[in-house]
Amino acid sequence: MSTDKCLQAILAQLDEVHPAKLPIEKLQDMQNVIKDQREQLAERANKVYQAVNAALEQSDPGVLKLARKETTFLRVQNDNLEDLDTTLETAIHERTLREAMAKRIGSSRRLACLEMLILILIVFILGLLVYDSVAGHDELRPNWLSRDNIFMIDAICCMVFMAEFFFRLSCAKSKKYVWKHYWIDFVTSIPIPGEAQLARFGRTARLARFVRILRLLRFLRFLRVFFMLWRGMDKLQDVIDIKMMKKTIRWAAVATLLGAVLIYKLEGVPAEGGPAGMEAPNSVGTIILAIWWSFTTVLTGGFGDIHNPVSISGQVLTAILVITGMVFIGVFTATLTSLFVGEQTEEMERLQDDLSAKIDQIGERLKNIEPL
Repeated sequence: MSTDKCLQAILAQLDEVHPAKLPIEKLQDMQNVIKDQREQLAERANKVYQAVNAALEQSDPGVLKLARKETTFLRVQNDNLEDLDTTLETAIHERTLREAMAKRIGSSRRLACLEMLILILIVFILGLLVYDSVAGHDELRPNWLSRDNIFMIDAICCMVFMAEFFFRLSCAKSKKYVWKHYWIDFVTSIPIPGEAQLARFGRTARLARFVRILRLLRFLRFLRVFFMLWRGMDKLQDVIDIKMMKKTIRWAAVATLLGAVLIYKLEGVPAEGGPAGMEAPNSVGTIILAIWWSFTTVLTGGFGDIHNPVSISGQVLTAILVITGMVFIGVFTATLTSLFVGEQTEEMERLQDDLSAKIDQIGERLKNIEPL
């Protein structure tokens, strides 16, 4: 075998060293090792605790630095072991679930085809929902992309999504695990009708609060689009580690929605009922406009060109959102940068290991040299 083919074969075998590809028994053995390591960590924590108490009795000022240093180290190690144990536990559940699904459906290849079909439908429905939100009235659309047709297509795809979710649920040994990790799949499998589907009902029933229902539907469709994007990121997480990015997006979305609701309540009322100096029409007079204002405020701090708050509460809210956005963008950018420079970091660590090994070799040779 040539050197190139040998290298490719080794790299292919190294790619198999992944929690999603290792046998369940091996993953369970790793969990036992993690348990032993956590016990060792607990013993070290106990020794540190005793040493700190002894130093405190002697009023040693160095104990402050020692306690902070050891506490940070122990906490980081414990968090790493917890994350690794959670990763292994998730991998065990996933392997068990996938094996049961593959057995039920006939083969692993059929299961892969089903997952590919679901992914294609997610992308397709996302495109339709975005188009339905920005395209305007039916008169401006092709006939097959009317609101009614889009809703029917969405409903059919949702039936496929829902069937896939309950198929997964029926194959799982732990129903709790499926609901905990796949609840977004259930949420995105619920079709949210547009205005056209309920307009006739609204005209017939003459509901006084129908406008509020339409606003709620728009908000629910926005949430569904976000959840479907989140569901797509779950597929990306199998390729790269984006856990911190997902946490950042999650909390940024929470801050955006909360900020939108608050600014809508504070300043999103008609001018005659709002704070003095507000002009009509209000640029945050609807929940959609409030979400857009909150989004731009969190993302860029550029709220002034959309709406400049005039109330004290609105100004305080804006300051909080700007500072929150700075933190989230910083964490997101740092995480994204670490993904791109990860290979360089690994190369530096390898060079450091090589340098340490050479220094150890030099040390051993110096020990063997007899003095003159």
